[in-house]
Amino acid sequence: MTKKVTKKEKQLEDSAPHDDYHEKENRVYVFNNVLFNFNMYVNADSADEACEMFDQCGFAHRNQWKIMVELSHQPSEGSHGK
Repeated sequence: MTKKVTKKEKQLEDSAPHDDYHEKENRVYVFNNVLFNFNMYVNADSADEACEMFDQCGFAHRNQWKIMVELSHQPSEGSHGK
């Protein structure tokens, strides 16, 4: 039995080639709850996208959260190599 592809699914396939998705550079955003020392990790392409995902979770007390980001390139070990 074959699945019938809907018009909307076909539009999505045509508008977003799979190769384009893999070329984007995702970053890991860490939302740290300073009161409970709880971390939530989010993969996103931008800080705005990460904040949208965070808001969808519906956590209360936004002032208890700090946002950190892991960059695609990390600092080198320096001249000492340690």
